Amino acid sequence: MEVGELDELIIKFLRDRLGQDAELAIRLYMAYKEGGRRGVIKAINEELSKVGIEVNENED
Repeated sequence: MEVGELDELIIKFLRDRLGQDAELAIRLYMAYKEGGRRGVIKAINEELSKVGIEVNENED
């Protein structure tokens, strides 16, 4: 996926404001940009699976 100038500014803002939490926020932003709501749900499920929680992607 191509990262444009606006994306770079948003990523910089997130890193400046969120510090160590920025990487998750950036990941969610890029997931939304790439796949909309489903992309965000997929990214959240991947993070949750790292701590042993599985969620059905079809749930609302």
